[in-house]
Amino acid sequence: MQKIFIEKPYRFTPPLMSDWFAKLMNNRLVHVPLLRFTQSIRKVESRGAELLKQSVDNGDAVMMIPNHPRVSDPVVMYDLIRKAGTPMFAMASWHLFNHTRIHSAIIRMYGGYSVNREGLDRESVNFSISAMQNNSRPLLVFPEGATSRTNDALMPYLDGPIFIARAAARRRSKKGLKTVIHPVAIRYVFTGDFKKEMARMMDPVEDILNLSNGGDLDPVERVHRALEAKVEKRELEFNVDPGTGLSPYDRRQRLADLVMETAEERCFGQRSERDITNRIRAVRSHVFPELLANEGLSEKQQQVRWRDLERTYLAWQMASYPKEYLAGNPTNDRVLEIASKVHEDLTDEPRRCGSQRVIVECCEAIEVPSAKHRGPEPDPLVELIGTKLKDKLNQL
Repeated sequence: MQKIFIEKPYRFTPPLMSDWFAKLMNNRLVHVPLLRFTQSIRKVESRGAELLKQSVDNGDAVMMIPNHPRVSDPVVMYDLIRKAGTPMFAMASWHLFNHTRIHSAIIRMYGGYSVNREGLDRESVNFSISAMQNNSRPLLVFPEGATSRTNDALMPYLDGPIFIARAAARRRSKKGLKTVIHPVAIRYVFTGDFKKEMARMMDPVEDILNLSNGGDLDPVERVHRALEAKVEKRELEFNVDPGTGLSPYDRRQRLADLVMETAEERCFGQRSERDITNRIRAVRSHVFPELLANEGLSEKQQQVRWRDLERTYLAWQMASYPKEYLAGNPTNDRVLEIASKVHEDLTDEPRRCGSQRVIVECCEAIEVPSAKHRGPEPDPLVELIGTKLKDKLNQL
C-alpha cells in the first residue's frame, strides 16, 4: 500500500502566494527539464490557451477540470498556464506535502495547497471558494480524486469540485460576475520502443507473480494473464473465494465489493449500496480518524483498522480498471497503461510509460449556474463537463 495515509493530525498547507515563485517554477528553463528528467516527457503541446486567457481577461472566476491519467498532470498543466499568461492554484492531496520539505516547497511554489481526502476539509474548501470568489487565480482541481492511469477512461467525479464552483458562483452572481469551468483534456502518447518498454514493465511483474516470461506472447494476452494472476493473488490474501466462471471485469468488481463489505460491516454494521467511490470514502473517513486519535486501541485493534484501509486500497485498484479497455485492437498506449497499472498495483511504485509526449487541450468555458442543484438526479453540470471532456479526448 502506497503511503497515502499520513499518521499525524492533518494541518492545512497553503500555497506560497507570491506570483514570483509561480513564474520562477514555470520558467521553461526549470519546467521543461523537470518534466524530461522526472517523467520522461519530451514534449508538451498545449492548445486552447487563448480560451483560458479570454476568461481571465473577462474577469471571470475560472476552475479548470482535467482528466487525471498520470501523476505528472499538474506539472504538465503549467505549459498551458504559461501560454495563457497567468499563474494558478492547484488542489493536491495532503500526503504529497509529507514526502520531503523540498518536495512540499516545490508544490507550494507552483501554487499547490492541501486537501484532506480522508475527511471534510473545511479550510481547503473555504480557501478554494474564496480564491474563486476573489478571482485570485484560475483554480485547478482533479475531480476524479486520484490518477486513473488511463487516457481514454474517466473515473466517477467526487462532489467537492462542483460544490466549490457552485458556491463561488452564488457569491459572485450577487455582484453580476461570472464563474466558469474549463474542461481540459490531457493525452499522453508513447514515443519510445514499445517492445523494450513492455519488457521493462512486465518482466518484474511476471517474476512477482511467479509466471513464466511472456515475451513471446501477444502483448494484450500478456497483460491479461498478469492481471488475472494478480486478482487471484489478492483473493488469496484477503480470504475471498475465487470468482471462477465470471468475466475478468466482473471478477475484479466482485473482489472490490466483497472486501468493502467486510470493512463496512465492521465499521457500520452493514454493507452500503452506494457506488464504490463513495463506499471507499466513507470507510476511510471512519477508520483513519480512529487510528489518529488512538484512544485506548490495542495493537490488535489498530491492525484491524489498518487492514480495513488496505481493503479500501485494494477496492480502488480493482474498481479502477476500465471495462473492455483492451478489447478489439487497442493502441500501444492503452496496452502500456494497463501494464503500468498492474506494475504499480503490485509494487506500490508508480511506473512511467517510457518516453512520452503530451497534448493538453483546453475546452470552451462552461458558465456555472448560481442555483443549487437539488433532487436525486445527477447534476447536469457534472454530466455536461464529462461529456465535453470525453468528446475532446475522443478527438485527440
